[in-house]
Amino acid sequence: MKKKLNFFIITFFVLLSSVFSQYSQKKWSIRIGANDINYYPRSNPIKFFLHKKNNSINPIFSNVELVHHINNNMGVYLEGALGMVDNNRWRIIDGFFLKFGPGINFYLLPKYWFDPYFRLGGGYHQFNYKNRTLRLSGSKTYKLNKKNFFLLDGGLGINFWIVSNFGINIQSTYNHVFANHSKDYLNFCKHSLGFVFRFGGEHENYSDDYDNNKPKKIIKINKEDSYLPSIIEKKEDKNIIENSEYENKICCEKEDLDHDGILDKDDLCPDQFGLKKFKGCPDTDSDNIPDIEDICPNKYGIKENKGCPNKTIFKPILFDLGKYKLSSNSLEIINKISEIMIKKLPNSKFYINGYTDSYGKYYYNKILSLKRANSVFEALVYKGVDPSRMEVRGLIKYAKKKSKGRYVEITIKK
Repeated sequence: MKKKLNFFIITFFVLLSSVFSQYSQKKWSIRIGANDINYYPRSNPIKFFLHKKNNSINPIFSNVELVHHINNNMGVYLEGALGMVDNNRWRIIDGFFLKFGPGINFYLLPKYWFDPYFRLGGGYHQFNYKNRTLRLSGSKTYKLNKKNFFLLDGGLGINFWIVSNFGINIQSTYNHVFANHSKDYLNFCKHSLGFVFRFGGEHENYSDDYDNNKPKKIIKINKEDSYLPSIIEKKEDKNIIENSEYENKICCEKEDLDHDGILDKDDLCPDQFGLKKFKGCPDTDSDNIPDIEDICPNKYGIKENKGCPNKTIFKPILFDLGKYKLSSNSLEIINKISEIMIKKLPNSKFYINGYTDSYGKYYYNKILSLKRANSVFEALVYKGVDPSRMEVRGLIKYAKKKSKGRYVEITIKK
């Protein structure tokens, strides 16, 4: 329900800055309030301001404004206001009123709970003057047949911050409406009373500690004239030693990741703790062959066998009785063998020897041994070993135990 009440101007004088509280400026604020529209702002707007019939108050939420604070003293806003308004000057009752547009607020004391500002803006205004006539002095009249207008406005406002982010707002603006030969016939004053809430991140250059802006006095101490030279020197020396130790530690950690005393740029094995004589690589089995060149790094061996204890470098690949297909366990062994062939023995050539036991006919065993050797050969080629580096041979192994003859052995060509 619309109520017609007098709108009283409340004037606040600036308080002493010593009693002001400090408040942080957020990047956004929103204002919600009730409007009072007065269509009698002629050359002397105050003359008719307090007349009850000239003030048309709309309920709360009739005015909404969103502000983005560019910095501490300036913010751009977008305002919307609407309601059913009386315009006694034009003798219009309950006319639909709309104002919408952007503008700029300039804040004078943004750090305090008493936060005055002035504003400039413009935008779109709607009020129905179609087929309307305004009687002026004597026989003069002003006719209008329009309801959409462009306007400019300016005014003052004050935020009273109850807490840091919430407060009460009072605002008053004068609105100049543009129309042909209108003079001040369409102008109006808009006053509002409501609540304001600010939110979002604070401005980086804003601080509650206003002393931070004051220049700080730097006192230089002359060691020769000081009464406490020994204390100063000890502290400085201690800091220099600690800083140098810290820097050396960081330096060494970055340049020697495995902490073996050999810088990473000269270390062939930078992620393994190694020996200087092997350029940073370890020798796990202590056979004087670095692991990077040792095919059997966990067994003491000789150089002639690439670090292995005997001529058999690779683990044999076993098969079941009468079978030549590879088991999952055999495939794991072949994976390791292929890595050694490619990485540690890139220039060597190999025999792929397939064996069977002595049981069964010779012709059958000869074919079975070739099938076993071929299955290993194909698996190694699939893993990336060059086929030209391997020669397949089918052999028969004469042994007392049957299981000892059913395997494939890989040897290096001499």
